[in-house]
Amino acid sequence: MDFRDVRFRITAVAAAVMLAAGFLLYLRAGASGHEPYRGPLASPGTPATEPGGTRRIALNTEPADYPRLRALGYDLVDVKPDDALVAGVPDGMRAMLWVGNFTCGDFELDFGSFTRAVQRFGRNPKVYGWYLSDEPNPGECPEITKEIRRRADYIRQHAPDQISFISLTDWPMKTLTPDRVGVDLVGLDPYPCKGSAEAQERCDIGAIDRMVRMAEAAGIPRSRVAPVLQTFGQSCSSGDKQYWLPTREQFREILARWDRLAPRPPLEISYSWGHQDEWACPTLSDATGGDHPDLQSLLKARNKAG
Repeated sequence: MDFRDVRFRITAVAAAVMLAAGFLLYLRAGASGHEPYRGPLASPGTPATEPGGTRRIALNTEPADYPRLRALGYDLVDVKPDDALVAGVPDGMRAMLWVGNFTCGDFELDFGSFTRAVQRFGRNPKVYGWYLSDEPNPGECPEITKEIRRRADYIRQHAPDQISFISLTDWPMKTLTPDRVGVDLVGLDPYPCKGSAEAQERCDIGAIDRMVRMAEAAGIPRSRVAPVLQTFGQSCSSGDKQYWLPTREQFREILARWDRLAPRPPLEISYSWGHQDEWACPTLSDATGGDHPDLQSLLKARNKAG
């Protein structure tokens, strides 16, 4: 047999083995629609605040929700910078003002309107801070970094006792660190229960480690990280069908992993309380038991414990 024939047959066999292995991996990932993270775990974190120092917010709420939120131990609500809405925040709660954008979209307020809002609410004791951007993507719109920096700088100058906040997903982070854009806190939103709209046996808890490691490699201090907890699914959404509402046991795993990586953070976020037609349904507002897992009682115990 010619040596070239032998080499060809060996190459063909190796290619076939690699193709088969790849196909098996595809089938395994396709069974849930998501390949779990199998990389290194993130190192444990150290507490960022004193006991009881964590602020807690559930996003996408309305004034009618405030009594329920207070009963569950939440002390922040998200509102737009409107006099009546800010005045309507109950005693014992404060406002996170939504003035941001999503990925590369337009900001809620142009810069002139933003500066006027900061001048109006920058000394208001009911205001905790400013939500400047949700999942900005500097890979597609590098100019977003400069705009966030401009707004964070304005808050620091004119609302020095209030915080500036952005929330990141697993897109490029190096240009969005607190040092580079001047924000106080950075949310990280790995959603581990992914791959199906119907509940599966396991969530990809390692996805939390993956994103924390990404943030650390980018230069985001662990003490500035605000965990974003998955309290939504998509079984009744009108758009994506990629996520399911965690079961109680799965949610305990999510909380335990965050407690290992970012214990006692300055801010902890539940996404989402209210429905969002395309992205979030069911949500935490539904998670009372019966047709959906009772996540509210878990969060109430957590929030009340400080």
